[in-house]
Amino acid sequence: MVVPPDVASLLDALVAGICQALGENLVGLYLRGSLAMGDFDPATSDVDYFAITERQVSAREFAALAALHASLGQPANPFGDQLEGTFVDRASAWRYEPGRRFPTIGRNEALEWSEHGANWLLERWIVRERGVTLLGPDSRALIAPVSSDDLRAAIRDRLRDWAEFARQTDDPEWRGSRGHKAYVVETMCRALRTLATGELQTKPQAVAWALATLPAPWPDLIGRSRAWRGDPTPDESLNAEVQRFTLWTAAQGEAGLFL
Repeated sequence: MVVPPDVASLLDALVAGICQALGENLVGLYLRGSLAMGDFDPATSDVDYFAITERQVSAREFAALAALHASLGQPANPFGDQLEGTFVDRASAWRYEPGRRFPTIGRNEALEWSEHGANWLLERWIVRERGVTLLGPDSRALIAPVSSDDLRAAIRDRLRDWAEFARQTDDPEWRGSRGHKAYVVETMCRALRTLATGELQTKPQAVAWALATLPAPWPDLIGRSRAWRGDPTPDESLNAEVQRFTLWTAAQGEAGLFL
């Protein structure tokens, strides 16, 4: 795994700060996302982590963690506000249960208690199968195996949310950048690839698969979308075809056509 120097220094500060905030309550700390799966792009990627605690984070510990993340988000490190992570107690980490809330931080956000949706089952698979250990035991000792059927079910659940988003054509996010639309296209490719194979792969791998596999007109859209990555230019002219691709992908999931 190749880690840019700014990311490496951020991870050093993150590990030290979490250890200080949690002490003996910290069981393990793991990288997930693009850093763990080998497709980290400094221009577009988050720094994703998954922390496992012995017991639920206390109010005092939460305050210390929130202060840590606020300090890491200062301009001294360009990735300081690109952290995405969570703190899950050992019992809850073992197996995903819907409706549970955990301290969680998103990109350019503050740490808060958030309900974890089905995407966190996907994240458990990544941590267990592809995660990078920063501290603690092998993640396989702390997270139960996630079956292919469970992965597919979680993808279908997430695609229902994406379909709802695609139908909300007045959502402000559709007035956003070409880079965000590239993210939507890549996410759809990865969803389809997971439905087809029963395992998660990197977005670039999923895009390559989709270009070679999907019927027209989608390869044309997917090919063009690669040039949009990281492009901050707003472009609503792309909305209609990206929305159609999102709805088509969700329909594939409901119909089970890639199983």
